[in-house]
This record gives sequence, structure tokens and C-alpha cells, in this order.
Amino acid sequence: MFGPPLADIARVKPFWLDEGFEIAEACRHSYLSLLVHGAPGQCSPSPLYYLAQRLSVRSVKRFDEGIAVSYRRVSLVAAGLLLFVATLALQIRLGAPWGLVAAATLAGQPLFAHYAAENRPYMSWLLLFSLTVLVGAEAASRPWRDVGRAWRMALVASAVSLALVALAGALQAGLACALCGLSWRRTAEDRRDTRAALAWSLLLAAGCLVLGLYFGARSPCRTYDAGHLALRFPDQADLLRPVLSLIWGDGVAGNVGNVLLLLGLLPAFRLRPQSASRAGDGARRTQFASWLAAGVGAQVGFTLILAAQLFQSGYYFVPRVFFHLAVCRALLVALGGWSLMGWLSERAPVPGRTALQTLALGLAVLAVASAFSLETQEREERRLAWPAADNGPCAIASGTLVVDVPAGTTDWALGSNFIVRLSEQRRRCSAGTSSEERHVLVGDPGSGDYRFSAGRAPGAVALEQCGRPVVLGP
Repeated sequence: MFGPPLADIARVKPFWLDEGFEIAEACRHSYLSLLVHGAPGQCSPSPLYYLAQRLSVRSVKRFDEGIAVSYRRVSLVAAGLLLFVATLALQIRLGAPWGLVAAATLAGQPLFAHYAAENRPYMSWLLLFSLTVLVGAEAASRPWRDVGRAWRMALVASAVSLALVALAGALQAGLACALCGLSWRRTAEDRRDTRAALAWSLLLAAGCLVLGLYFGARSPCRTYDAGHLALRFPDQADLLRPVLSLIWGDGVAGNVGNVLLLLGLLPAFRLRPQSASRAGDGARRTQFASWLAAGVGAQVGFTLILAAQLFQSGYYFVPRVFFHLAVCRALLVALGGWSLMGWLSERAPVPGRTALQTLALGLAVLAVASAFSLETQEREERRLAWPAADNGPCAIASGTLVVDVPAGTTDWALGSNFIVRLSEQRRRCSAGTSSEERHVLVGDPGSGDYRFSAGRAPGAVALEQCGRPVVLGP
């Protein structure tokens, strides 16, 4: 449902320097080098996203009009999987309506469509964060002896992957594993189970932290000057508002979600001995909800501590660094709705419960529509700010176009943005299928000019992306 609009946004959304640089970073290193050393030029060199990006981009034989979507394929796939995983997991444990509410609440965040349509690591991070939290809650809801090999391996895979996708992910994975160990310790039947559960969970948590420390030590960023933020946010409190909006909404839909969010924390205070989970599916659902609320609450608390430290130092205090709070909000809103429905099931008639579910779904869908509308409007405003794509008659924009750039060009986003603009002109002109081949030289990146010629201009070189030529046409 969300795939087509996200792909449409990615197709015409302008690239910016970081996106182009991350593509170059993924392409210039081998798979083994990325796995062992990470991405050397990135402040967060954790390798998993760059390995996936390299695999995705290297599969493209020729860069053409589809470059925007092919570049952003990893983020688009991760965003789709994130919504699918959240919906499926909560549908199984809490019911279909609340799985849909969680997905819609997450997609309703204005930043969701923004970063899902960019080739950045954020969607991969959110996917693995949500997977680790959900798998951790399911594992923690079972006694140690009932946690089978499949669930243990699922927790290992999700936690290690989270530690390999972002530096913050290593801390989050370690916290999730430690909570599982705490759960298993509370209900261990004997000392042997206690020792085994603690040893297993703490070793996994330590392994995740070691991965984070290893790649953190390889980060080239040791200091960060956030002085430019003072120009945008003269009042330091203004820095908090975009971050708080990730977990605390506004407007009618946002305030209803805030109430459900607070209710979603209540199951964390009703933890019961796990042996009760063997009584039936209802008790297992309650245990899952309790440990999911505890896990999400712990992640939010950890984030508040981290945010206080970053706020004092002015280091990267921007919303995308705290993007995982959007996942926390979505899960807590779904938990709050499920808890409220459980309370009403004993006190309210069926029509009242149905009305609540319908209201929650309606407000969530309204939030999604609003977020996608804002992102589409922002995309169109940026596109209209480009120089007009009218550097020549439509006739010469047809056929096969080989793109050239001046020698020594270092603007990583220039090639990608130029391809998007030139493709727009070809669509506007309804370019035909002429067999003639022409060269297109990109001019000054600031002016957006380009010119056509029969051959390559002196001093120009072919524009290549990941060692592949950029050719538009049949």
C-alpha cells in the first residue's frame, strides 16, 4: 500500500551530497573491506547498510532514468519490510487492527516518507531496531527452557545485525539482550537455568557492544561543530521540538495517539511470572505485551539519557539521530489501544469497542495521508526550485544521450541530480526512439546548465556511477 507512493517520491526527489557520497563510498571498497573495516569515510562506519547498498547498485548494468529508484532501493525495501514486520508481529500477538494502527502511526511520521525515499542507513536501522525489540519481547515472554533454538537464533541474528548497521544500534541491541536475561533470571527454575540464561544473554549483549566499539573506534569523526544550528535555532529549546515530535504528536490524531502511548506503558508494570504464560494464548499475549512495553520503555529511557548528553555537547542533536523514537511511539500506541480494548471488553458493549478500533484506524490513516502530502509538497517545491530543463529543443533530447562532466568534478550529487532533471525533460518532450547518439555536458553545478553536442567536448570525461556509464535512451 505504501510502496507506490514512496517509489514515486524517490523517482523525482532531488539527491543531495551525502546520498551521492554514500553511493561512492559503497562502490569504491570491496565487500571484504567493507565487512572488516566498515565505510571509512562515514562518521558511522558500521558496514551492513553499505554492503547492501553495494550489492544493490552493482547489480545495475547501466545507469539511466531509473537511477533514482535503483539508488534508493535499499531504503525503499527496508521501509516496506519495516511496515510489514511491525504489522505482522502485532497482528499475531495483539490483533489485526492494532498491527495496522502501528504501521499507520509509523508511516504517519513526516520524516518516514522523507528518509524512506533517500539512500541513507536510517530505514535499515529502524527495520533492525524494531525486529530486535519484537523478537526480544517474544523471547522474554517465555521461560528460558521454552525458548527454542529458533527464537535464540532469531534474537542473535537481529541483535548482531542491529549492531552492524549503526553505532547506536550496538547499544540498543545490548540493552535488548540484557532485558531478555533479566526476564529469564526472574523465573528460572533452578540455578543451572539462571547461570545458563544470564551467561547466554550477557555474552550476546557483550558481543554487540564489542562490535559497536570496534567500528566506533574506526569512525573519523571525533569532534563536531554544531554552531551552524544556532543560526537555525537561536533558542536551544527549539532543538528539542523536532525530536520530541517523533514520539509526542500534536493535533487531533497526535493527541489521541499520545493518550494511547501513555496507556501502552502500563503493561510494563503488570509483569507476571512467566510460568503463567503456559496457561494459554491469552496469558502469552499478556506476557508479550508486558515485555514489549518494558523493552520499548527501556529504549526510550536510554534515549533520554543519551539525548541529555548530546544536547549539552551540541553533537548531532538533529531528529534523524533519534528516528527510532518513531518506532517506539508506533509500538506504544498499538499497545495502548490493545490495553484499552482489553479494559473495555469487560465494561463496554461490542459496538463501543468497534467504534474505538474504527476511530483509531481512521486517525492513523489521516496521519499517514497528511505526512505523505507534506512530503510530496516539499518534494515539488524543491523540484520547482531547480533551473528549468529547457536547454535545447525537444528534438535533440531524443535518442541515446551519453552524459559527460568536466574533468575533476567532485560534487557527488551532481550526476544523480542531473540524470533526474534530464530525464524529466525527456518525459516532458515525449522523447522518441531515435538511433542517433549525442553527448550531454553538464555545466556549472550551481547554474544547472548543460549542452548537447555530437561528440565529447574537450576537457570532459564520461560520467560514471560505480564504474558504469550513465546513458539515457534505448
